[in-house]
Amino acid sequence: MKPAHLAILLIILVLGIVNLLAAFGVFAGGSSSKTAGGPEYRVITPVEMDSIGFKAVAEEVGAKPDEEGKMNLPGEKVVKHALLKTTLDHLKNDGWVLTGITPDSLYIFKKG
Repeated sequence: MKPAHLAILLIILVLGIVNLLAAFGVFAGGSSSKTAGGPEYRVITPVEMDSIGFKAVAEEVGAKPDEEGKMNLPGEKVVKHALLKTTLDHLKNDGWVLTGITPDSLYIFKKG
C-alpha cells in the first residue's frame, strides 16, 4: 500500500473517532441538545393528554380520590374541548408549546 493511501486512511480513522467522541459529548461540539442548547421535544399520546387534563382539573377544583381511586369531577370541565384547553394551558405553564399533531393523534410539544 502506498504511503499516501495509508495517510488518507489514517486521517479518515482519526476524523471518525473525533466525530464519535463529539457525538457522545466529550467535546463541546456534541450534537446533544443539552450541550448544543437546542430545543427539547416531547411527544404525548391521547391517553397521556387526557391523564394530564384530568389531573389539572382535579387540582383546579380540589378533588381528592376516594378509597377506590375514583374522583367526582364537574361534567362541564371534562367535556373534550374544555379538557383539551385545560391540558394545553397546563402544559404551556410548564413551558411546552404545541408544535403539531401527527395523523395518528400524537401531540408534539417543544420547549426552549
